Amino acid sequence: MYYVYVKDGNITGGKKTLPKSWNNISNFDRLDNATLILHGWYPHRLVESPKSENEVFLDSVFRIEGNEVVEYKNVRLKTEQEIQDELNSLWLIVRSNRNIMLSECDWTQLPDSPLTEEKKSEWTVYRQSLRDITLQQDPFNIIWPTKPE
Repeated sequence: MYYVYVKDGNITGGKKTLPKSWNNISNFDRLDNATLILHGWYPHRLVESPKSENEVFLDSVFRIEGNEVVEYKNVRLKTEQEIQDELNSLWLIVRSNRNIMLSECDWTQLPDSPLTEEKKSEWTVYRQSLRDITLQQDPFNIIWPTKPE
């Protein structure tokens, strides 16, 4: 459990674990909540608001409510630029993974590869499918081709 220190009615920081000793009180972390509150240490509770994929965390607001300090998270909608930047970043990852997969099977296209023409053809189709990955519309739901046996 986390606690927040309150002095003169003001919250003096974020959530923390209790110190083992505090103000010359040993085993401070073993005191009951009522005693801790007398010393200014209030239990912390986080209220999570549902956050969608199109929202970004801004900050937290702490409020003293009864015998606890409640933390509320503030969010805002992402800008169009932030959404586009995320998509671009995800496409970079997709391309990077695709390039790794292509490089792992480069050997299949070499003239001295031990594959039959039929197997070589299967690998050629697979490799073209990898190159066509970027024609898919949604980088969150890429359908990767199946590697030949």
